[in-house]
Amino acid sequence: MRSIRPYVATKLSVLGLLSIGIWACGEANDDGTSSTGGGGPDGTTTTSSAETTATVGSGGAATTGAGGATAGSTSSSSSSSSSASTAEASSSASGGETAGTGGEPGECVKGQTKGNQVAVIGESFIAATHGITQQIEKQAKAAGSLPQNDRYIDNSVSGTTLANDQIPSQYRKAAENGMIKYVLMDGGGNDCLLRGDGDGALEAAEALFETMEKDNVEKVVYFFYPDPIGNQFASLKTCLDTLRPKMKALCDGLTSPKCYWLDLRPTWNGHNDYTQDGIHPTSAGSIATGDAVWEVMKENCVAQ
Repeated sequence: MRSIRPYVATKLSVLGLLSIGIWACGEANDDGTSSTGGGGPDGTTTTSSAETTATVGSGGAATTGAGGATAGSTSSSSSSSSSASTAEASSSASGGETAGTGGEPGECVKGQTKGNQVAVIGESFIAATHGITQQIEKQAKAAGSLPQNDRYIDNSVSGTTLANDQIPSQYRKAAENGMIKYVLMDGGGNDCLLRGDGDGALEAAEALFETMEKDNVEKVVYFFYPDPIGNQFASLKTCLDTLRPKMKALCDGLTSPKCYWLDLRPTWNGHNDYTQDGIHPTSAGSIATGDAVWEVMKENCVAQ
């Protein structure tokens, strides 16, 4: 019995040392080594170590514990940023307009438009002297947006209306060559003056814009009349006042082609010298109108 006791004591000492070793290994595992757990709710693997990398989420981004670098996350962000930058750089608007950072309009490239890509349509407000078109062309040539020996297609005809397919037929004639990208126009004045039919003008304009969309026209500048001067035009003014907001709403709502509305009343107000008969422009009126149209064209990269 005496010889067995030292033997048992020795065995118990060994077991105690083994227990201490197992406990120490558990502590080390909690503090320094990786312990891989089960899959997360999104099917990914997590790691319990404070110093080793843990992969999280389904996007593949990696994060690290204290003191570690977020290399995976940075790589993902860089890739996304690079893709976004590439998309922005490759996105450009038609008609020589490029897109800048954040998708905002950038620089408008000039000298890309030929005269046969621009149609001018309307009635006697334009066609009486064609001075408005001539002033726009003068400004375009000075800006390098139209070759010196080139001209727009001006099909405007006095006495025509939007209804009865008169002004729309001017557009179709210009578009026969399939080159029209931009349209400068008025319309509705004679519909009111001769027919008292603003609604007919509006319906005809809607159909005309649908045709332009099918033809891939890019942009339209619609310049609408100043107030007529003289009591003899009281009914004309009433009709124009009713038609104006409706036509503006139609123009503003277009996306293909994009339509830019120009109300000529601010340009003409206080300038009775801009007309002799109360409705048609004099030379001074044509120049002022042409300049106002050109400003809208420059601001919106139309035929530049």
